[in-house]
Amino acid sequence: MPAAPRDWSDPFLEQAKEDLSAAYALQATSPSTFCVLLQMVFEKIGKAAFAGSGQVVPHDHEVATRFFAMLLRFPNGKRLLTSNGNAEAFIRQLELAQPSVAKRNSLPEQLEYPWEDAAGIVRTQCCDLGLARRISNPRDRIAADCLRFASSLIKEIPVIIP
Repeated sequence: MPAAPRDWSDPFLEQAKEDLSAAYALQATSPSTFCVLLQMVFEKIGKAAFAGSGQVVPHDHEVATRFFAMLLRFPNGKRLLTSNGNAEAFIRQLELAQPSVAKRNSLPEQLEYPWEDAAGIVRTQCCDLGLARRISNPRDRIAADCLRFASSLIKEIPVIIP
């Protein structure tokens, strides 16, 4: 008998914790890889939430946006989301930069892989990704905000989503 959707919740949260630990470790040394890991963390947290609510786990990379909409239906979820608006906006941008999403929407930058800009120049995420440059900016607190938001969600998802 196949696993039920709820059976996937804890494993997705465990993997999100592992990815989050790696993101903490790489934040200062590899901003582009940090961005990739952060996108994956929020995707897995979202999948854990869908599974925990008994829904079929989405098999795409645009889970965070739908997960944020789900959070608005729960008082504690809404509180967490509204108190982390800066991180939410950044995570939405990361989701749009996920390669399959970026290609489908003809967006210029993407996580994980090089891309070709409008002038035909091949760009790389490690040097040209605007989101990674933002992570590298010592005056921008977005990395810390996203890490704190992810940690809070991992801790509170089992309580927020009944």
